[in-house]
Amino acid sequence: MSSMQNHLKSQLELALNPEHCEVVNESSQHSGPATESHFKIVVVSSDFDEMRLIDRHRFINKLFVDELQHIHALAMHTYTPKEWEKRQAAPDSPECSSKS
Repeated sequence: MSSMQNHLKSQLELALNPEHCEVVNESSQHSGPATESHFKIVVVSSDFDEMRLIDRHRFINKLFVDELQHIHALAMHTYTPKEWEKRQAAPDSPECSSKS
């Protein structure tokens, strides 16, 4: 696991005490030499129970304001426990159209 990947996961765990938390480094699926530029997070937390989806994403963006200066893309999949119970998985990320 990359250092940024570990960092993102630990910060999510501290901030949200999630029931489920995944951080996937998807940088290798994208063009360019950066090895820590594209991440996908999947977070399930009861803290999201009273939040609209946009507010969940704003929360994550605020949590990672410094990190997003160095990350090109952050796919966020944020669920309440009830939502996760119905889904059990986040959608696959689309393929990068510029990957050579």
